[in-house]
Amino acid sequence: MSYQVLARKWRPQRFDDVVGQGGVTRTLINAIGSGRIAQAFVFAGPRGVGKTTTARIFARALNCQSGTTANPCGTCDSCLEIAAGRDMDVLEIDAATHTQVEKVRDVIISGLSIPPVRDRYKIFIIDEVHQLSGHSFNALLKSIEEPPSYVVFMMATTELQKIPETILSRSQVHEFRTISERAITAQLKKIALAEQFDVSEEALMLVARAADGSMRDGLTAFDQVLAFAGSTVSAQDVSSVLGLVGRDLLLDILTAVADEQAPAAFELAGRAIDSGYDLRLLCRELSRLVRDLMLISVDPKRLDDPEVAPAGERERIRTLAKQFSREDLLRSFDLIARAEIDLRAAAEPRYHLEMALLKWIHLRKLAPLAELIEQLQQGGGLPPARRSGSSVSPGGSASPGGPSSSVVRRSFPARPAAAPPSRAPVRPAPAPTPAPASEPAKPLRPAVSRPQPAPPPDPVFEADADEPFDEPVEIEPASATTRPGGAPARPADPSPDLLGGLKDAFLAEVRRANVSFYRMTVAQAHTIEVDGDRIVFSFAPAHKLLKGNLEQNRTWLEPLAARVSGRRMVVVGAMVDPAAAQQALTRERADVKGAASAGPREDLKGEAAADPGMKTLLELIPLEIKDVERL
Repeated sequence: MSYQVLARKWRPQRFDDVVGQGGVTRTLINAIGSGRIAQAFVFAGPRGVGKTTTARIFARALNCQSGTTANPCGTCDSCLEIAAGRDMDVLEIDAATHTQVEKVRDVIISGLSIPPVRDRYKIFIIDEVHQLSGHSFNALLKSIEEPPSYVVFMMATTELQKIPETILSRSQVHEFRTISERAITAQLKKIALAEQFDVSEEALMLVARAADGSMRDGLTAFDQVLAFAGSTVSAQDVSSVLGLVGRDLLLDILTAVADEQAPAAFELAGRAIDSGYDLRLLCRELSRLVRDLMLISVDPKRLDDPEVAPAGERERIRTLAKQFSREDLLRSFDLIARAEIDLRAAAEPRYHLEMALLKWIHLRKLAPLAELIEQLQQGGGLPPARRSGSSVSPGGSASPGGPSSSVVRRSFPARPAAAPPSRAPVRPAPAPTPAPASEPAKPLRPAVSRPQPAPPPDPVFEADADEPFDEPVEIEPASATTRPGGAPARPADPSPDLLGGLKDAFLAEVRRANVSFYRMTVAQAHTIEVDGDRIVFSFAPAHKLLKGNLEQNRTWLEPLAARVSGRRMVVVGAMVDPAAAQQALTRERADVKGAASAGPREDLKGEAAADPGMKTLLELIPLEIKDVERL
């Protein structure tokens, strides 16, 4: 008889034999006992955790000739044929080879109307069901939702997210979990005793660790180790065959880091290279060991857990746990995790590993800030010799090597209680010059030093320790526009000549800022007058829209006027009285007519060119006046 691998030989035959899936098996056992058998089940989970095996056990429990029971006999024809995969009423289908909708119709849908030949139920076990096409899933919808009373669907998958929600909503979904290392180790030990293999506890734990939560992977790896070592297996055999990192090397690395032995770091890195270890796997195992040390630091009782500290390594792990603080372990875990990521794209992984180990040793020299402050408050010196090279950075964290910075950045509240006096001397203002007899002399106040106004109280700003809070501010003498009480005095009315210059300057600035607005609105104004602090634009009754446009642009016209005049100005739009406008128009026409009768034809060209409307037209369109004729 040919050899049968352990994964098949020790395949569970009862629900109680399934390892690590107590929740799923208990649910199915209770469903069988109460008769609550659904029409469709979905078993989802990682590879090698018992999905298809559970489906076969469930099928045997439903079709056992001794009756529907949670403990099938295993000796009747139905149980034997289902276990061997040759029962004609239990069809086990590989979805990867039946992904087309035509095959689904031929194998599954067409046979639904045929009742089982011998068994109670006609069962369809679809393995890796997520590989069916979308049309195949759609073809199965009605069959899964309302199958005949004797049909049960059992679907297994490793990728539950790829199954349509329409299928999941019509099925009971049972999720399988990864199996713990302790459970895998116990099952491997049971098999080793039954097969009369001499395997050490450390070797079994290494095989369970290599299984990564899969019972089938663990049995396959165990078979491979037995083929190499025979009936006697040691931890070294398991490490050699499966390429696992030995715990001795990991503990040696931790010891070198704890003792700050930099030369040993290079030696241990070379040892890992010579052993052919995957350096990323080495970092992964180091992070696992650091995690175990943290677990022991948090809960010392876990030191007796063989999964955390095997019996042969317990004393050594206890010693290492005392040499690392929790802060050290947290920093170490982050460092190793980053090193594993860097090794993936490194051209020379060995160099990265060596530098990571040296950096790890260097991290041991960092002293907690609270410890430094406490020792300084007690009048002591720096921490012990192993941390003598540490210093506190201005930000509050420890920085290796070198003295602390001579300039310390401090944070001060935004509103200081009392501002320090300015170091600059107070400069008196020059003596006032005597004024003429007709005008009394204006007193001048000397320049004084005053603190700058404080900012709002909430923010916190940073400043150098030697930086003053304020600088002296020289107060200018009181201007003529300020009354003795502090209120601004109304300036004297400017002369008409000044008003005319202000108007021309303002219109020039408007034209420079927005020529289109000047041509379309300002140039169409009937009159533009400066009246004290107001600039009044008057428009004819037919130009109401232009007046509205002017008022919409006051937001930028008034600041422009204030910049030109040096004081606050208001831009106002007004409408001309219709009667006055008509009289002005009649008067202008009479003046033009009189000038035309008295002057030559060339004067008409000048008058036409001086007309405001013609001016605007000539500015908008480059035209030239050839001839003028009075109508």
